[in-house]
Amino acid sequence: MFQSGVPYHETGTFKSRRTFLPDDQYGIALDNLVKGCTDILLLDPTGTKLFVGKRIVQPQPDWWFLGGRMFPGETPVQSCMRLLKRELGLDIDHERFSVVCAQAFAFGMREQAPKEHGTTDTQFCYKVQLKDDAEVKKVVLDEEEYCASEWKLPKEILEGNYHPALKYAVGCMLAGNALEELTSIEEKGGSDEEIAKASKEFLKRRKEVEEVMKKSSEYKLDSKELNYQTTVQSKY
Repeated sequence: MFQSGVPYHETGTFKSRRTFLPDDQYGIALDNLVKGCTDILLLDPTGTKLFVGKRIVQPQPDWWFLGGRMFPGETPVQSCMRLLKRELGLDIDHERFSVVCAQAFAFGMREQAPKEHGTTDTQFCYKVQLKDDAEVKKVVLDEEEYCASEWKLPKEILEGNYHPALKYAVGCMLAGNALEELTSIEEKGGSDEEIAKASKEFLKRRKEVEEVMKKSSEYKLDSKELNYQTTVQSKY
């Protein structure tokens, strides 16, 4: 949350040789590799609500981010841009993305056979705020992957039964916002009182992120569509 972005270092000349893998080969790859993913916290034009979709496929058949797998040779932001274009038809310039956090996942189930082998991911999470109603109207999810979608206040996610990874990202976003406000006040020559107040708000938000980690076991995943129930254990 304290980085201005995620650096992409290309040493030498890299050329992607990505190719389609049949399901059996892709399953073997999932057993042996950790996927790199980019996920997005999508904010409404007011910047007050977040878009979440309820998945009905593995992994994580519950409320979750928008996003997906990175392709070789993509920067994380390029991956976000491609995914939003593919999923929602949104053309978002790279300058509109701000890094939120990085996380790692291990899921006990996956969509590809054998499903019970699960899958592991690393995530770069970004936020992007939509500009207007025209962009909002494009936010429609694939009915084969999602059964519902909602615009939620960050507080609703932090206090509700949502995966701790989603809560962690929302908490990091709020802490990052508080840090941006503190930085802005300092750069504008704000008073000691203003800086102290903003510092306290930042520290408060940081503590809220740590509380998410401590309470991760409270989350219960209960997918009626897949008849699947499980819990989560989070750690650093």
